[in-house]
Amino acid sequence: MQTVVALLAVAFAAAAPPGAPAGRLLFPSQTKNVIEMHVGVPGVIYLGQPLSELLARFPAAQSTPFAGQDDVVRIQIPSEGISCLAMGRTPASMTLESIGFTFGQPYEGIEPGVRRTVAGIGAGSSVNDLLGTYGRPAETSVESRGGGSRPARPGAPDPDAPVRHLYRSADSAVTTYFVVHGSEVVRMALGRPSAIERFLLKKIDDPPSGPPEHP
Repeated sequence: MQTVVALLAVAFAAAAPPGAPAGRLLFPSQTKNVIEMHVGVPGVIYLGQPLSELLARFPAAQSTPFAGQDDVVRIQIPSEGISCLAMGRTPASMTLESIGFTFGQPYEGIEPGVRRTVAGIGAGSSVNDLLGTYGRPAETSVESRGGGSRPARPGAPDPDAPVRHLYRSADSAVTTYFVVHGSEVVRMALGRPSAIERFLLKKIDDPPSGPPEHP
């Protein structure tokens, strides 16, 4: 029996995701509530989820209009380390189109949550863990103070500036970016560009005053 337990321990330890606390044994029941790249947390919070469903699942969630718009709502769930944007012509038709998960330092008043990606990227993960897991990003940009981003410029980067590493789904319908501050992965955000362009980068006759902010 001891031999069987030892073999199981070795197997589960080998399957532990990168960035998991050293020496921690992860059993299957501990890995269900994880973030899937370009999806979210299936059945819990995910892109395309009706806003009504999210609010029913998290009744303590805080919601506020985004940038004075009546078709975009910011949702914050501090207890989960999550912020997101719901979009739609009417409240009843709103769906989640951008979701952010905080891993490291607080972001917009949201403390870090405990979830990790399926591959194990989360609190404590380094940029080397990220690149070793997901490979070279489609784009790399420097995050501005207002929450937007700008292309990384040649030369020595500002060591204090957060950097976004962006990945696209196979059909480019969804993008996911990870924010690295120093060498630590501090946040990830996923969104559907078509909805973001429709509701945030919209209206030629009513242009936004600045770059859109994403969770």
